[in-house]
Amino acid sequence: MEMFDCCFTCFERGYESSGDEIEDDDAENLSHVGQAAYDVLRKRHNRQHHTLWNVTSGVIVGELHQTPLTGWLRDVEYPRDGHDDWFPEKMAEIMARTETWCDVMSLGPPDGLFMTQFQEALKTIAFRATGKTKPVVVRMMFGNIVGMPVNCNKVIKALTALVPKSANINLWVGAWRRGVSWNHAKIIAVDGQYLHTG
Repeated sequence: MEMFDCCFTCFERGYESSGDEIEDDDAENLSHVGQAAYDVLRKRHNRQHHTLWNVTSGVIVGELHQTPLTGWLRDVEYPRDGHDDWFPEKMAEIMARTETWCDVMSLGPPDGLFMTQFQEALKTIAFRATGKTKPVVVRMMFGNIVGMPVNCNKVIKALTALVPKSANINLWVGAWRRGVSWNHAKIIAVDGQYLHTG
């Protein structure tokens, strides 16, 4: 089985490729990993090009966001509580840039300082959405950990605690419900311009 087969088995049931290979001009400078994924997609899933998959490129900007920030330095003492409060703050800062849409994926919903920062981000997004013709769309998707189902309504209520009911945003919160899903994606995507991933 090829490396990427496991990622696409859901598409293969009842789906047949036309046999044509897609050529995308943006695929010229892909890494070897990107090229391998592109080869599978263009051969086996060519009909979904520009619908379910696309080739894009970007520039890595800034530092690697790891916690604890100094965790890999051997000469540093173990950090004190609060040492990485910057991390949820950074995530919220990226979300708060949203003008049109924001997608968030994670294993589980935010809690603690992450919830507090996400609430602040949604408050900022709602303020910016005031007066816009179309509502700003925020979508969040979480996994299905055995024994820890996500109560989406409760998450929405908590996330919107600082957002007026009349806010011009559409907040969608979903969780995997069938089978076990260890959604270990860590993604915040904003307006097709910003991506924070881990």
